[in-house]
Amino acid sequence: MNLKFISGTLILLAWAVCVQATEVTVPVKVTPVIPALPVDATVPHDDNFYTSSTKGPFYDQSLHELKARKLARGVANVTLCVAEIPNQMFQEAYKTSPVSGAVVGIWLGVKKGSARLAIGLWEIATFYHPGKNNYQPYIEPEVVFEEYLR
Repeated sequence: MNLKFISGTLILLAWAVCVQATEVTVPVKVTPVIPALPVDATVPHDDNFYTSSTKGPFYDQSLHELKARKLARGVANVTLCVAEIPNQMFQEAYKTSPVSGAVVGIWLGVKKGSARLAIGLWEIATFYHPGKNNYQPYIEPEVVFEEYLR
């Protein structure tokens, strides 16, 4: 064996033994610092927060986060609108056959991609205003390929 490998391995083992020998764990009882709210207490509502329709760990988003999400969604839809063509080709080929997926998928991709481009441009232009959807997406899924992330 190589001398460097053996010496490196011995140094690593010695370090692991020293670290393990010096670690001391002491059980500590943790008490809550923030008192719990009474059952009949009401939380004040802030007008800068909206209830989100998306599921996740953060159900309420601030007004600025909603505006930034709308702008980012618009930019993503404008840049990725051409990706709707292969996406629709794949989905149509999966539902029917590869030949009809290639033919019909191109048409569906162009149609849905142009709609995504128009909606993306609209969301970029109006990201600062809530609109009729209150910052929610105008098209589902929000961006191309989102259904593959779920």
